[in-house]
Amino acid sequence: MLPTNRYTSTPTERQRPRKYLKPWLFGVIAGTIFVLGEVLFKIAPPSAYAFCLSCHTRDLVNTIVNAVFGKNFQTALIARRVIMVTSPGVLLGAFAAARLTGEHRVQPSDQPVRFFLIGFAVMIIGLVIFGCPTRIVIRAGYGEFYGLVALVGMFLGILVGTILLKLRWSRRL
Repeated sequence: MLPTNRYTSTPTERQRPRKYLKPWLFGVIAGTIFVLGEVLFKIAPPSAYAFCLSCHTRDLVNTIVNAVFGKNFQTALIARRVIMVTSPGVLLGAFAAARLTGEHRVQPSDQPVRFFLIGFAVMIIGLVIFGCPTRIVIRAGYGEFYGLVALVGMFLGILVGTILLKLRWSRRL
């Protein structure tokens, strides 16, 4: 009998296991790249602008509107130098990765309007609190007051949401 490994069901289906980057290592690499980008390109405040999809979407839309209609909507300093294509890049990259790995599938929703409105609210709240959770943590790491307040608020929101979900699900059982 031929030996099998834990990744295959039969000896003829042998394949190499996929090696993924450890999350902590990705964080170290991404943080280093973001800091280098800030230093090399002299990115001024808002600090930690490196990966914030709500802000990048706002700057992409504002840049297009400014260019097409001659308006002067606010954009971040870095968005005045280069066009922010991270939002469409993330969407296209995720779509391509899902297609390549065979994980792409349509998932019908029974409440599409509700999910759209929740997503819209998340983006608006992201803009109001100056960005996504990643940016909040980075700003808090800089010691910025608003970053620290937002981080505390985020933790309290997670705590309250978790308690409410547990209460809701415990009543259903």
